[in-house]
Amino acid sequence: LPIYAAVMEALAAASTEPAAPQVVGAGPDTVELLAVRPSWLRVRAADGTVIFERILDAGERYTIPQTDQPPTLHAGNSGSVYFLINGQAYGPAAPGAQVVRNVALDAQALRTDFQVADLGRDQDLAVFVAQLQQ
Repeated sequence: LPIYAAVMEALAAASTEPAAPQVVGAGPDTVELLAVRPSWLRVRAADGTVIFERILDAGERYTIPQTDQPPTLHAGNSGSVYFLINGQAYGPAAPGAQVVRNVALDAQALRTDFQVADLGRDQDLAVFVAQLQQ
């Protein structure tokens, strides 16, 4: 009986005390492709398998899947393709309507290879980023 009473006291105390906050480590970065004007995209896994291919319309996004090795991007109209890393826009993938190939879709590589996008240089991008922030 004394053990039962001690257990009941501990349960009562636990239920009245607020739970201590738990610190959760940040998860992996989210990388998305954003087309601000229609753009053809092909994303290949590290083994060369096509995992995504289509024309994204203006404002459409594609989330890059989390994989051991980063996939790569092949895109047309690359001046209309931006990279969103945790919601922050980088790019464009290249100036104008060029075709880009073999762009590693890894958050760290994208941060190294591309600058934070200048919203003042692309009005379409500014519109879509404003919509994302709402």
